Amino acid sequence: MGGVIAALAGSRTEANLRRAFASATLASRRYGALSEQAEAAGYPRAADVFRACAEARAVQAEGHLSRLEPCDGTNGTAYNVRLAIMGQAHACDDAYPAMARTARNEGFFDIADWFEVRAEAGRSVAGRFRRVLETLL
Repeated sequence: MGGVIAALAGSRTEANLRRAFASATLASRRYGALSEQAEAAGYPRAADVFRACAEARAVQAEGHLSRLEPCDGTNGTAYNVRLAIMGQAHACDDAYPAMARTARNEGFFDIADWFEVRAEAGRSVAGRFRRVLETLL
C-alpha cells in the first residue's frame, strides 16, 4: 500500500500529520544550520545542543511521514518517487519562479537570481527522480 492510508485520507489527522512533518523538518534543518553557525562562532556546547535537537526533530519528521506514506516495496517506492517528482515540478515551475519575480520586483536581484538557480537545480533533481521511476516500472 503506497500513499496515505485510505481511512486517514482527507481527515484532520492527516492534515495534522502533514503540518507536524513540515514543522519537524523545518526545525531539523534550522537547528542544523544554527549548529554550524555556533560551531563557527566558537561555541561548541551550543553547537552540540543544536545538533542533538536537529537529529531528534529529523527522527520525529520521519515518524510523521511513515504514518502518512507507508512504503511497502516497489509500489510504495514508485508512489513516493511520483510524489517527489510532483513536488519538484511545483517548486521549479511555480513556487521558485514566483518568488524570483517578487524578489526582482522588490529590487532584490541577487535573491531573485538565487531562486532562479534553485529552480534550475530542482529540474535536474526531478530528472533524476524520473530516471529512478523508470527503473521501478
